[in-house]
Amino acid sequence: MPNVPAERILLIQFRMIGAVLLNTPVVRALRHHCPQRYIAYCTEPIPAGVLKGNPMLDEIFLHPRPATLRDEWQFIRRIRQHGFDLVVDLMGNPRSALLSLMSGARHRVAFARWPRSLCYTTLVDHRYELHEYTVEKRLRLLEPLGIHASDVSTIMTYTPEERELVDHFLEENGVRSDDLLICIDPTSHVITRQWPAQCFSELADLLSEKLGARVCLLWGPGEKEYVAAIAAATRSKPFLNPPWKLSHVAALLHRADLFVGCDSAPGHIAVSQQTPTVTAFGAQRSANWRPKEPQHRVVMMGLPCQPCDQRRCGPPLDIACLRTLTAILRTEFRPPCQ
Repeated sequence: MPNVPAERILLIQFRMIGAVLLNTPVVRALRHHCPQRYIAYCTEPIPAGVLKGNPMLDEIFLHPRPATLRDEWQFIRRIRQHGFDLVVDLMGNPRSALLSLMSGARHRVAFARWPRSLCYTTLVDHRYELHEYTVEKRLRLLEPLGIHASDVSTIMTYTPEERELVDHFLEENGVRSDDLLICIDPTSHVITRQWPAQCFSELADLLSEKLGARVCLLWGPGEKEYVAAIAAATRSKPFLNPPWKLSHVAALLHRADLFVGCDSAPGHIAVSQQTPTVTAFGAQRSANWRPKEPQHRVVMMGLPCQPCDQRRCGPPLDIACLRTLTAILRTEFRPPCQ
């Protein structure tokens, strides 16, 4: 068994629902190799929904957002009172680096990024290896501790009551158990990952008319108006999910036959539920953000500028990689499960 120099371990990833979910293999690897140790996770209230019911964690610390300087100081004091020996900073931004340093932990592990590297005692190369899935990269943070894990499957749970609520919702929308159910997430907070709205409207009609699929459009906080407009522009009139918790979305995606969408959190949730996925990629390197199993497919234009890993793209290209990727051009959108 690896000699992990700690009895009390803290993992840090404040933001990003997908990133917190992609870190769950790290939690599992630590629990497997340190079954009797105390393992806690520090994140913010919304992404904490991904960790709800995770049996491999002893405690979840909710970092306040927004937070005043007083809030930050009180939170740091609370972390210090728990006497952590080891911090694994999975995020590596200035705030998480400061919390790692101020935690009082003797051992602090993170990816090497100057100047925040000064806050840690053990550093790991932050660059992706060729075609390295991001979960594999995150697991490399454990290698200095003697833990070499290869299981990249992510973990997200939901309750039987939440599954019943989802089943009732589908029944209300006329979805039978033998219907082909396809969930589409047309949203992204990063413009260079956002396939145009009209393409999603065309795709929903194609899936409905050519495959006889029942299509559910997914949305989260602040996204309903945008997604409702996509639905209104269709002939097939797909239905939308209610304002659910993340665990309800997981239960819905477990029931779905296929997920289609942008590179965003619901796609990672679908992967955690072993649901096949098709993801439209623009600026990002797809090999880093989708697992290698054949049921998870990627569509992209393959322009010379891809991938650029940029969050903005102005003239003269104006995000040509996604703007020219049309639903009609990419008619190979077929359920991998069929």
